[in-house]
Amino acid sequence: MPSATFTAGTVSNSVPMLAGPRHEQILAAMHATLQPRTYLEIGVDHGETLRLAHCPSIGIDPDMDISQQVIGDKTACLLFRMPSDRFFGAFDPVTLLGDKVDFAFLDGMHLFEFLLRDFINVERSCRRNSVIVLHDCIPTDPYLSRRHRLDESLRGITRIPGGWCGDVWKTVLILRQYRPDLRIHSFDSALTGIVLVTNLDPGSDVLEQNYAEAVETFAPLTLQDYGLKRYIDELVVKDAQLLMDPVHLAQFVWL
Repeated sequence: MPSATFTAGTVSNSVPMLAGPRHEQILAAMHATLQPRTYLEIGVDHGETLRLAHCPSIGIDPDMDISQQVIGDKTACLLFRMPSDRFFGAFDPVTLLGDKVDFAFLDGMHLFEFLLRDFINVERSCRRNSVIVLHDCIPTDPYLSRRHRLDESLRGITRIPGGWCGDVWKTVLILRQYRPDLRIHSFDSALTGIVLVTNLDPGSDVLEQNYAEAVETFAPLTLQDYGLKRYIDELVVKDAQLLMDPVHLAQFVWL
């Protein structure tokens, strides 16, 4: 596949804040409606989102610090305190869960090449109609999209001091370019959005085969270069309230 070429977007420091329901609320509603048989999460942190699952689950995070009851009524909850690359190199989610992954939430390292690898590895364990949710892919100013978390040079233009999406927004561009077969929908979940991906192809090796090219192509790209407003416009960000209603949710995902 030929390398991408980019033209400079319209320079803008920010776009309107995302004010839809928070991702925890959306995930809770999706669990209730979809009732997935299995769940996988990368980026467990304190367990706020892992506890929302009611089915056999896998949680992966090298720095997890669970401060609450996350097992609930799950029949199995497997926790792996290790980087996701190491997990997928040593374990098969389908074997661990006894079934394909129905629902996954990816909120790990906020660097695009890590999220891309996580997507590649998770998709292999999914069904075509499984749902993968990506977090933090809709920054609303360049400060949030900085690659280095300790870089405070753009702090003066942000409305979320200390916030950090990293450059995972590039992963959405890569999926759109290399995998047009995927169904990708973006929603205005506060404060940094969620992206739903389905119509998966567990047998596809397109992303793996083009991984090095994609990383090399997209690594130097910044949101200022691409254009923040251009990126938001291309996403066609939808009202996240739609995901809270079973009838509307069925337009986007199904299990």
